[in-house]
Amino acid sequence: MITEDRVLFEPADGDYLSVRELTVEGGDRQIGRDLAELARSAYGSRLARYADPLYGRARLAYLDRNWPRLGLRARGVADAFGLAEDGAGFDPTALGYDFPVSHGCSAVWFPPALTDVGRPLVGRNLDWYTLTFSEMAGREPDAGEHPSYSRVTVNRCRPDDGRATLQIGSHDLLNPMIDGVNDAGLFVCILVDSTGHGDPGASPAGGYDSGLSTNQVLGFVLDNAATVGEAKTALLGQHFFTPMAQGEHWLIADADGAATVFEIDQASHQYRFTDGRPDAPLVVTNHALHTYPTADMFPEVDANAEHNTFVRHRILTDAIAAHTGVWTGADITALLATVNCAFADNARAGVSHGWPERTLWTYLADPAERRLTTRFYRRDTGTVPGTNHVTTAYTDPIAIELKS
Repeated sequence: MITEDRVLFEPADGDYLSVRELTVEGGDRQIGRDLAELARSAYGSRLARYADPLYGRARLAYLDRNWPRLGLRARGVADAFGLAEDGAGFDPTALGYDFPVSHGCSAVWFPPALTDVGRPLVGRNLDWYTLTFSEMAGREPDAGEHPSYSRVTVNRCRPDDGRATLQIGSHDLLNPMIDGVNDAGLFVCILVDSTGHGDPGASPAGGYDSGLSTNQVLGFVLDNAATVGEAKTALLGQHFFTPMAQGEHWLIADADGAATVFEIDQASHQYRFTDGRPDAPLVVTNHALHTYPTADMFPEVDANAEHNTFVRHRILTDAIAAHTGVWTGADITALLATVNCAFADNARAGVSHGWPERTLWTYLADPAERRLTTRFYRRDTGTVPGTNHVTTAYTDPIAIELKS
């Protein structure tokens, strides 16, 4: 049952996004049913149709073998939509709303030896376009259409017999997909890999889907692993498809101080891992680390394109090199502020398509404490004279925790 459902902060007029905080408990089938009922009533979610029921039957069989917890939740979703258990014409593995698309960002992992608390910490910015999906597709917005990532959810899930998880995201109530931590202190976040590619014509649900969508990677890892090592083994046993135009990669870090970036190679589709070192921060922006492992391999780019993935990587690594002493939470927050996405001229800054884009949330994650101290974007407040920068207002820091 849903035991908590509240507004995390009260948005004022002119604020871009709202955040809903949910806690759902019980058996997995009940969890799926409860989330689906909320998705239908509050978000207008509808299930995507498979191209042929063959895909639906095969997908449920795949889940039963490889991620039975999601298989049970999918059956609960089917219950809520009045489908028979073998109603394989529709895809109950996603509860989409406002239509999901891929996303950009920056993140830096700090090993325990470099932080003042002696625990691993992560700083992260979630950057995304402040448009509706229709506008991104070159159309006028539909009546009542919500801008992308304007309806954010914080989902705590406490199944009767599995790992408790905390996920932050939007666009899918069953797979929030953006940031998360589980009760073992395993942390995961997703970032675009603009050097990879997916299938921009594919749907994240239904259609010809087989295996797991990359939108489901975060939830799969949190459900099935306690450490980075366990996460690697679990990921290598799965088949993933990428329904977005660009590739994606994932920063995974555990409470013991291990970290890795999971990537799907563009050419071979093999799974690759780039591990963090115990004596250095691990910087992740929006290019494949296994393809560009060092800065001397970066392509030539305009340094004024401040949002370009390679420029942001250099800004972060240069600031890290200039830092002395251990890293505090305030230091990490200030570091991520150097690549905050808020530009007057988006095309000049290297933002894709020149669309308006903002850092919609930024946080300091303490995986061992199962806590993300997060600030959410509210609105623009002005410009910085002589620069391409826009000033922005954020919420006060909000501690989002997975409590025992």
